[in-house]
Amino acid sequence: MKKKYVIGGAVVLAAVIYLLYLSFGSSVSYYVTVSEFYDRSAELTDTNIRVAGKIADMPVNWDAGELELEFTITEGGKNMPVVYKGTQPAGFKPDSNLLVEGKYGTDRVFHATQLILKCPSKYESIELE
Repeated sequence: MKKKYVIGGAVVLAAVIYLLYLSFGSSVSYYVTVSEFYDRSAELTDTNIRVAGKIADMPVNWDAGELELEFTITEGGKNMPVVYKGTQPAGFKPDSNLLVEGKYGTDRVFHATQLILKCPSKYESIELE
């Protein structure tokens, strides 16, 4: 009789561990920096990936009619041109940190499907007088 409980408990425990593994595995978001991407560009070209960098001071071209945003991200002394089709995020400005998700094409341009803008100003401490 006790053997049934041990086997049943083991099956339930295995199911719980498997469900936890699935939920944690999907919530982890991996990314590479611009310089890491270029170091591994042969294997990462034309694959869906996230790349982290800062919006460069280079010109940002916004076409409101076509909803197309062209800009460059930089990190580690390397620059990556990005094209994004969609609305321009609020707070999008040079020197802001962001993640771009999409594919780096054979045309040497990163075609972003999603922009994730980090806003460090919300988390800066306020100096008290």
